[in-house]
Amino acid sequence: MKKLIASLALCGLATTPAFAATFIGSTSAGASVVTDYSDAGLISFDLDWTDLAPVSLSYQITANDLLSGLDFNAVLRNLTGTGLYNVRFSLSLASFQTLGTVTRSFDTAYTLTSSQGGQQAWVNFGSPEYLDVAIGNPLGNSGAQNWVIDTSGLQAGDVLTVTAAVPEPESYVMALLGLAALGAFARRRKA
Repeated sequence: MKKLIASLALCGLATTPAFAATFIGSTSAGASVVTDYSDAGLISFDLDWTDLAPVSLSYQITANDLLSGLDFNAVLRNLTGTGLYNVRFSLSLASFQTLGTVTRSFDTAYTLTSSQGGQQAWVNFGSPEYLDVAIGNPLGNSGAQNWVIDTSGLQAGDVLTVTAAVPEPESYVMALLGLAALGAFARRRKA
């Protein structure tokens, strides 16, 4: 009888799925709603943006996440009623190894750029997006590819934070003013 119980316990352990990045929670100054669908080797979530406040999601890294890159995908639902021109993803403690695909509801045009050593990734839309955007392949579509997070600098127990943000129009104005000031300074310096 003891052998049977021990065998069943071992079978139960063998069939238990491997745990991966554990969702700790999300924070935002707004009222957006996050639903986590992460699984072994995958960070996946739906973000229902009810306002344009940045949303940060925290995940505790496990030993299984360190075996190779960590797949990343998300569905962003734009419930604000305003068009999105771009979205920025920022990572703490890690960087994007690969930027996969983006699937839009209204148009197919987009560009992907990364900055800060891959810790930030920008999705720029050619025209405003008013509905859903799939980052990576959260819906299992043919031809779509997940993004990949490089976990080589992480250790089990580290907390990885993913922040999704829509830059405010004011930040564009400030950036343009800063570039204009730099241009004026450079021109003045040549004279």
